[in-house]
Amino acid sequence: MPEHHPDDATDLPDLTAIMVVDVEKFSRHNDLQQDELAQLIPEVLEDACHRCGLEELWEQKMFPDSTGDGFIIGFAPRLLPHVIDRYLASLQEVLAARTARLRSRGMRLRMRLSVNLGPARVLANVDSPVGSAMITTHRVVDAGALRALLEHSDPDVTMLAVALSERVMSDVVAPGHTRRLKASQFVACPLEISGKDFAATAFLHVPALSGDLLRRGLIGVLPTDPVEISPAPSGKRKKPIAGGTTPVRVIGHGNVTAGRDVNQSTHTTTVHGDQYQAARNMTVRREGR
Repeated sequence: MPEHHPDDATDLPDLTAIMVVDVEKFSRHNDLQQDELAQLIPEVLEDACHRCGLEELWEQKMFPDSTGDGFIIGFAPRLLPHVIDRYLASLQEVLAARTARLRSRGMRLRMRLSVNLGPARVLANVDSPVGSAMITTHRVVDAGALRALLEHSDPDVTMLAVALSERVMSDVVAPGHTRRLKASQFVACPLEISGKDFAATAFLHVPALSGDLLRRGLIGVLPTDPVEISPAPSGKRKKPIAGGTTPVRVIGHGNVTAGRDVNQSTHTTTVHGDQYQAARNMTVRREGR
């Protein structure tokens, strides 16, 4: 083996697409129910691949690993447009098809899903890869923003809340590699976790909108704390927004307009309530109360 010097550059690991899913309120089920749900998670993920014609995604998945209440897979970056265009909607449909049976037995299976792209190092005797891309994917899927999207929607309708990383948005969706989902169908949301030295922008999407997500918009249901919108260390979730204001600053990306009650039919956008920063090339005016 050649001698390695500390000041030598290292080879960049291969770019890998990473998908992490977590099940909402998994711990509220009893032990036997948790066992059943943990076995059901990969089955549902695989079924969604078959439903949308992406068998390749599951057959060629890298470093698959169960987290108990979730699952991790890596896949070839070239599949990202197909995952975004077809797999997300397919997973929503598969989860919805199982809802009635699970509910009758006192169980629910709703998911938060995070998709990222970046270098991922696979180490010997370690099941999951390491690196900043993997860490970011895990932190985003556990963020309060995704949790709020499920909490404020109908549990019998909205089965999935999705967050794309900034790189996935800029490299895949914004340049037009997807066909069914456009940049305007995602909402940019800045995430910061105090004490973790973590900050990122996630792009939120819900395949099946319901409840407060329709009345108030994706950003309108987020926790009120503008700095930390992930769960508090105690595990208690921050109180959801109750009034007509939210201090979360929203960043536009291309056609993405974040905020509730936004009319995107013209280039002049009216926001009812507090004003948000809208996307570029758009005019925002506050309507009188």
